[in-house]
Amino acid sequence: MQSFELSGRIDGLKVGDTLRFERVLLPEWNYEPAFDVVVGEAGAFAYRGEQAHDGYYSMTYRPKSGRAADADRRGKSMIVTGGDRITLTGTAEAIYYCTLGGGIYDDLALLYVADSLGRIRSGYSENARAVFARGDQAEGRRWNELFNRFYADDPGAARKRALNENYRKGHPQGTLYLLVDRIPTVAYRPLAESRAFYESLSEELKSSYFGGVYADFLRQMESLAVGQSAPDFSLVTTRGETIAKADFAGGYVLFYHWGLCPGSIRIDGQVRDLYAAYKDRGLRMVGLTESVDMIRRVYEGLPDDESAAGMRSALAGMLAHGWPEIEVETDRPENGRMLERYAIEGWPAFVLIAPDGTIAARGYTEAFFKAKEILAGVLGGTHPE
Repeated sequence: MQSFELSGRIDGLKVGDTLRFERVLLPEWNYEPAFDVVVGEAGAFAYRGEQAHDGYYSMTYRPKSGRAADADRRGKSMIVTGGDRITLTGTAEAIYYCTLGGGIYDDLALLYVADSLGRIRSGYSENARAVFARGDQAEGRRWNELFNRFYADDPGAARKRALNENYRKGHPQGTLYLLVDRIPTVAYRPLAESRAFYESLSEELKSSYFGGVYADFLRQMESLAVGQSAPDFSLVTTRGETIAKADFAGGYVLFYHWGLCPGSIRIDGQVRDLYAAYKDRGLRMVGLTESVDMIRRVYEGLPDDESAAGMRSALAGMLAHGWPEIEVETDRPENGRMLERYAIEGWPAFVLIAPDGTIAARGYTEAFFKAKEILAGVLGGTHPE
């Protein structure tokens, strides 16, 4: 067992407030309870704990009264190793952007920039919530759009990327921070790049707990590479029909993981056009989403005026998909396992399975355009640009 200590000087913490720590289980970003710290002294906390191996934690703030301030992240994440004395310094109103010290964090100045940018971005979310509460839908959507496009538009994002790149170049054999940060990305990076990163790691990192997690996930991704046999599945559609891998033998099937996110909204029309172009030539499609009813409720709650015309049109198209839909967050565990078997994270994501049952394309938007290229070549005819 490894021992560690956590302590903080957080202005605004009140006696009775709770800091909840959950283990982040990579690579799927699942969470499990770890421990709670109940504040016994205003503005401060301390905790001594043990863990079986290096840990990755997410801390969430639960005030005894009132609510935590908006943030652009789920919580404050931190990596803890044996013997660490991790410190947190900041304020309760911006607790998810507080400064970490000790352990690996004495060598991560780049996180200051990331936290500063995150705090600015969270302000956009706070503004959106406030104006929505006043009933100003158009202004609320404007702030939401600024929030969603923040890292594409803000000049500080380029500085953050440069700092990350300089840090990576300065540690050619890796660090625990780089390793943990890289694990989830193995799902969609080119396999050769992911293998090269692993081979560059020091032997100490390779033999660490998270080195083992990375190696296991890399092996899983190798089994999901283009040309490999697609994992079996048995799914239940929103209409109560059961579909299985064998049902699609001899033809192409495109899985489309979509949801209420900017990426899905932007590409959904192109996906519908692709289906319309090839459905009579042998293409079958299956949608994977969390809840169709949730999308419908959002659609029905939009104001009937020009300010929401674009969103209404986008969601109407989503609700008119002409293919079977699978809800993955239901009481049917076999549906949820589809995401795990194919390592699908985020939206929009695509998996094209070939007539011989092998994976022809898999990934985010780039996999959609790869699927378009493949279908144009094998099914003939023109396809939407």
